[in-house]
Amino acid sequence: MEGVMKLKVAQAIGLNTDQKAAQVISESRDGDNSFFAVLDLTCDDAFTKGRQVLGEISDFYFDFEGTPAEKLKAAFEQSLKKFETEEVALLLAALSGKVLYLISQGAVEAMLKRDSNTSPLLSVGALNQLISGFLKEGDKLLLSTSSLVNFLGEDLNKLLDLPAQNFEEEVTGRISGSDPTHSNSVLENQDLAALLINIEPAESAVDSKSTIPSLGREVSGGSYQDSAAGTQSDSSAIVLQTLGQILGFIRSIAAYLPKGGRSRLLIAVVLIIIVASGVGFKVKSSKDAQKEQTFKQVLQQAKDDFNAAKNIATLNSNEAKGKLDSAKDKVNQALGLKPKEMEAQALKKQIEQDSGAILQQFQLSEFPIFLDLDLVKKNFTASKINLSANKLILLDPAVKTLVLIDVAKKSPQILAGSEQLGDAQAVSLNGALAFVFSKDKGVLKIDSTKNNLASPEQKITSVSKKDSELDRVEDIYGFASNVYLLDIGKNKIWKYLPASEGYSDKKEYLTKNTQADFTDALRMQIESSVYVLKKDGSMLRFTRGDKDNFSYDGLDKNVKDPKSFFVSSDTDNLYLLDSGNSRLLILTKTGGYKAQMSGEKFGQATDLVVDEKGKKVYLLDGSKIFQVDLK
Repeated sequence: MEGVMKLKVAQAIGLNTDQKAAQVISESRDGDNSFFAVLDLTCDDAFTKGRQVLGEISDFYFDFEGTPAEKLKAAFEQSLKKFETEEVALLLAALSGKVLYLISQGAVEAMLKRDSNTSPLLSVGALNQLISGFLKEGDKLLLSTSSLVNFLGEDLNKLLDLPAQNFEEEVTGRISGSDPTHSNSVLENQDLAALLINIEPAESAVDSKSTIPSLGREVSGGSYQDSAAGTQSDSSAIVLQTLGQILGFIRSIAAYLPKGGRSRLLIAVVLIIIVASGVGFKVKSSKDAQKEQTFKQVLQQAKDDFNAAKNIATLNSNEAKGKLDSAKDKVNQALGLKPKEMEAQALKKQIEQDSGAILQQFQLSEFPIFLDLDLVKKNFTASKINLSANKLILLDPAVKTLVLIDVAKKSPQILAGSEQLGDAQAVSLNGALAFVFSKDKGVLKIDSTKNNLASPEQKITSVSKKDSELDRVEDIYGFASNVYLLDIGKNKIWKYLPASEGYSDKKEYLTKNTQADFTDALRMQIESSVYVLKKDGSMLRFTRGDKDNFSYDGLDKNVKDPKSFFVSSDTDNLYLLDSGNSRLLILTKTGGYKAQMSGEKFGQATDLVVDEKGKKVYLLDGSKIFQVDLK
């Protein structure tokens, strides 16, 4: 069984007063579950309150039910409640197995020294955001107030090389002013505090006298042939040793054997057979012991990887997938050694059951109808849907009707008809303003707050008249005060800027040096960057007219026959309707995998919008809008 990581913890604390206190706490329970905190507090009776709250938060962390990530986040929120009226800087950390979790607020630092490199950890996460990663043997982790890091300056890197006890003595000496090279006065050192955590080699549960051939290669992913070779070598040694014992035994009893050649030979053969049987049993026992030891090692690795995957599932989907794949591989290796072992079989079943949740894969069977558009207008059908300011807008190009729906009230209204819209092809909603592209009327702006159909001139104005230079406009989007057209015929994105009287003439959005192929483009969305989805599933992203980064990462299978996608300045994620795989992909805005929802309707819908705040997904399928909860 793989040992628990061994920690050596040292602390260094400056002078505390009733008004200002910097303190730390470290506590380990359950073998491989540790909690750490660094606090810099300014308030009345700061020392007493800080010490009391740190103890309470440590107990809260260990008592709270949940994953280590959930426990740490809850403990952090509880801490902030206790310091609502005080000036506070706080860093909480938890170590579960090999996984480190961090969350912080204020002037605190987390530094990791691995090999010869020292790196700040908190820079990778936003304020009050939980971050995580893996530690390994030999790592040195410093949790500190920012002032202590500044106080130590260029010496910090050298000090981290010291053993934990020496680090504590050296830093404490400098804080107290015993080091003559530092002139800081005692009163200036009131917010200095740190924990140094050294990750030392694990304490193995295996007897130090035991030898497991090729285990190092095995644990790191090598084949079991290495282990078998080691076992074979040991078996040869056992055979040679035992044969030597046989010869010695025969020599010792030679004087007592019959003098006749045939009798002596017969007795010798019998003795050899008996002893050879013993040799075979001894070799088999040795092989069985090696096999059992290897089985335990690999099964424990499978458990460790499985637990790590569960702990970081919502924090880092790619790392979680890697750990889950490793757990599956290890448990299969264990079952290859002992196919009938119930513990390994149970672990494999548990991994299979939890894989969906770890990979953030959710299966949906029910898709409730939010609204039947046929009830708004007979035979109304749309292929695209837009969301802005908690309102939906849809256009039926066939019946030339524009419908606006208040999501909260679930109340629809007809904004415009064929006379106002003409040969309308696409619509976008930006707050209270709808923008429509019409082949014969150009680009129209409709103020949805003015709903008097009898006086359309009050609410419908022109952004641009009919333009013969436009070829095949596939989509329109209103963003900020601008209007954008995706013209796949001319392979361009046009934009109209607000002017003193209406809007400017169309301008090219892409810079001169930016080349793009909009052939077979399906949809355009904007959230400061402009995104264009193509039929083959590729996504183009542009920022300020230049090509920007977007690449799919962490998908279990390729995007197939997508119908649409949704992203906006109100969303944290990008949502892709991967119709060919009947799923909704939840991605970062640069294409990294986060989660997926699967179900039949995802393969049938033509468009979608997502209300992240309300945690709802709206799917459009012809004349019906369906609503499901966002996972």
